[in-house]
Amino acid sequence: MVKQVVGIGSEANDGTGDNLRNGIDKVNDNFDEIYTLLGTGTALTSGISADSSAVTLTGPTISGAVAGTQTSATITTLATTTVNGTTLNGGTLALAAGSITDSSGAISFGDENLTTTGTLAVGAITTTASMNINTAVSSGTVDWALVEGTSDAHETTIDITDPTGDRTITFPDTTGTVVTTGDTNTVTGTMIAADTVAEANMANDAIGQAELKSVVTLLLKNSSGSTLKTIHGAGA
Repeated sequence: MVKQVVGIGSEANDGTGDNLRNGIDKVNDNFDEIYTLLGTGTALTSGISADSSAVTLTGPTISGAVAGTQTSATITTLATTTVNGTTLNGGTLALAAGSITDSSGAISFGDENLTTTGTLAVGAITTTASMNINTAVSSGTVDWALVEGTSDAHETTIDITDPTGDRTITFPDTTGTVVTTGDTNTVTGTMIAADTVAEANMANDAIGQAELKSVVTLLLKNSSGSTLKTIHGAGA
């Protein structure tokens, strides 16, 4: 409804304005519209209150577009708040004991850098680029699952046994292949320094004929010519 203005005439009691009944009727119509928009029609229940420094909304539903530019503002006591839209532009977003979730299960930060001085707790980290870790990683259980090349069900897991003391594993400044106890046919002669392999360092039956580059065979026989012992040694 368009606001109804009470006609007051050009001068007092000149008979050109609204009569008393029509004037009060316009006043009632104007108040009815206000009470309907901001309340139940008979009482104001909009939850809007204000003082010199704050406007308070109690249980509001805000819809439509909010225009203009706000340079400084604080919104407090939002127990559950839903912001509908595609873009939220803001300077600093602070969450007090809160969380960011998405119904699709995926939140994208584009090409932005994320920085935190706190603790990052995640179920898994998946990346298609390099991941640099420049500090210690501590946890009750540390497992790194590495996937290279084909995307399939296979992966390489680096597992660390719970240490009983400080341990350091150093990778040398050289290019090569890491050898494990389950490996075969990888260690070459150039990887073994001279005079470094002593008898105490070799497990029983660890070096056989197949491991020698060239083989010289010594047969120990009895007087009847039967072989009692065969000895294999590295040849020239």
